Amino acid sequence: MSRRSLLFSTFMLLLLIFTIPQSSFPKDDGFGLNWQFSVDLPQAGIAGILKGYIEHLQGTEFRFNGEYLNKKGPLKSGPISVSSRFDINSGLLKLDSFTLKISRVEADLPQLGLSTPDLTVTGSGILDPTSGAADFNNLHIKAGNLPELTTRLSYSPADNGSCLLEIKNPLPLLERLVEINFPDFQKWDKEGKFTLKVSLSKIEHSPEADLRLDFKGLSAASANGMILVDSMTGHIEVSSKLDNPHPVLSIDFRSGEALYDRFYVNLADYPVHAEIKSSLPDKAGNLELDTLLDWQGMGNFKMNARLKDLFSAISFSGNAEYRTKELAAPFRTFAIDPFSLEGLDGNGKLAMHCTFNGTRTRTHLRGEMNFQNCTVSKDTTIFNGINADLPFVLSLNKKFLPQTDESLPYSPAGMVSFKEIKAGKIDIKNFNFPISVSSNSIEFGTVPTINLEGGTLNLSDLKMRHPFDDDFVLSGEVTAKDINLLPLSPKSLPIDGQLSGDLKFWLLKDHFSTSGKLFGNVYDGEMTIDEIFAENPFEDSRQYGADFSVKHLDLEPLSQALDIGRITGRMDLDLTGLVIAYEQPAAFHLLARTTPGSGKSGDISLKAVNTLSVIGTGSGLTGAGVGVFSQFFKEFGYAGLGLECTLDDDIFKIRGLIRDDGIEYIIKRPPLFGINVINSNPENLISFSDMLKRLKRVIGN
Repeated sequence: MSRRSLLFSTFMLLLLIFTIPQSSFPKDDGFGLNWQFSVDLPQAGIAGILKGYIEHLQGTEFRFNGEYLNKKGPLKSGPISVSSRFDINSGLLKLDSFTLKISRVEADLPQLGLSTPDLTVTGSGILDPTSGAADFNNLHIKAGNLPELTTRLSYSPADNGSCLLEIKNPLPLLERLVEINFPDFQKWDKEGKFTLKVSLSKIEHSPEADLRLDFKGLSAASANGMILVDSMTGHIEVSSKLDNPHPVLSIDFRSGEALYDRFYVNLADYPVHAEIKSSLPDKAGNLELDTLLDWQGMGNFKMNARLKDLFSAISFSGNAEYRTKELAAPFRTFAIDPFSLEGLDGNGKLAMHCTFNGTRTRTHLRGEMNFQNCTVSKDTTIFNGINADLPFVLSLNKKFLPQTDESLPYSPAGMVSFKEIKAGKIDIKNFNFPISVSSNSIEFGTVPTINLEGGTLNLSDLKMRHPFDDDFVLSGEVTAKDINLLPLSPKSLPIDGQLSGDLKFWLLKDHFSTSGKLFGNVYDGEMTIDEIFAENPFEDSRQYGADFSVKHLDLEPLSQALDIGRITGRMDLDLTGLVIAYEQPAAFHLLARTTPGSGKSGDISLKAVNTLSVIGTGSGLTGAGVGVFSQFFKEFGYAGLGLECTLDDDIFKIRGLIRDDGIEYIIKRPPLFGINVINSNPENLISFSDMLKRLKRVIGN
């Protein structure tokens, strides 16, 4: 027996019992009367006999005890008994201590936890025998082992008859139904205020049923914390004709907050309206449904689906479509916030269509995404005028999140184009390349050569394995050729030179590594960069670094660019173990010494001597002799210059690399004339913040 038949038959039975014509009785002494009434409602397919004994109590008060014999109708059951006290004063039938008991209703409803249940209805009410109107204000309904319901039942014969059942305490029933069908829900914390109304209209000709659940202050939390709902307000409504059931489900969420896994939304800012049209499940648990979702600020969603074996091993298939005229809100909700991409912004238009099929544990999607005039930016990096047609093949897990799936077919390639890409001083126009997207990998086709500051940059073999999993790997190769560094370097550290080289790279969630090296020239010196790496690259606590080596660096143009005084000659620099954390150096080891036998003279200005003295010892040049020198000499020759700097755990140490007779020199003068800078405290340790203060004193930046 269907739920529709049980509900409809129960309503009709209540109505026919008390809307029948009543006989008049004397108002003096009490008496009893055997009574029988034939019931025939062809519109509802109901026929039977109601009989019993009416006992006069006093005045206009009576008591009825009897039973209903069902001859025809959708309701099949055991005995049906009816009893009530009633008062016929003022022409109205006032019922008190009313009881209706239906034994062994032939209904097997596992979704409700019912199997041949007993049904009991008790309460009081008022009926108008003339019009047939009825109102039961405090009616208690108990079906099987379901929680007892406190309700109000009213009936009006107008407009072919209508009936309204208001359930005042629906939460225990809702909890039981959800627990039966979704056992994990029993472990949830939940609270809220609910009202549930069930109505029938056009009862005499073409009955229509409507169920509406209103909720306010709904808060719930799953046991694993994956799903959180707070202060949600809205309603869920189901309506259908009873002679040709095709339910229409309407859902509105007007306020509250919701969190699923890492995805959060404030429904007061982005209210949701959804409408689902469906057939009733057949005996095999199959049905079809059409869904329309209007999510304000997020976009519109349409879906046609076919569900099979709904009550056992469910499977489904269909097609879906999503469109949004403004991508900013969904991009923030489903990308920026859940994946902690602070500072990232995006906007534009997005359309998507796909086919799907799946089970409880896995869903396959195949379709295409279309991006129109999109922009993505972070800080000074801007990707502008993005247009893309991207076919995709995805597999979703039981939480409907992308997962790796080796059974997926290969995804055809689409095309992505950028009107302009700006990153600092880099400006690339009309850039496009092919790309294929699936849950297993994102693969890039041939990426055009990037012309960059007089040189070229090529990206090749770009591929991202497991792009939606924590174990993703982005790999590829970068080839640079003759890129001019000066326009790309900051004003505080101008770098005059060119860069070339080949690097293979691997980017993981918690690590970035490379093989190969970059090379070129800087201030006429030979530069090499290798061992480029990063740890936790997507966290605020990320660390990154590399090793640098420069041979035969020409000091004169470098010292002039840094404005630290004039130094001539050649120098070798070796910077190893460089680690940057929180955007400042955390560790490194630097060796800087003049190149022996370079064939270029070594001169140093008094200003440069003072600079190195402050850096190496913390004090500038002092004394009367310095004043005399400064009046006659602005530059001096030097025999050697050497520094060793070590930073570890915020402790900075400077050593001179020139040793003579137990003295440690940072600058060693020639035999005849010049100035020495001596490291008089070789074991002195200072904090890196103090070293930065020294640098600011002499460089000013």
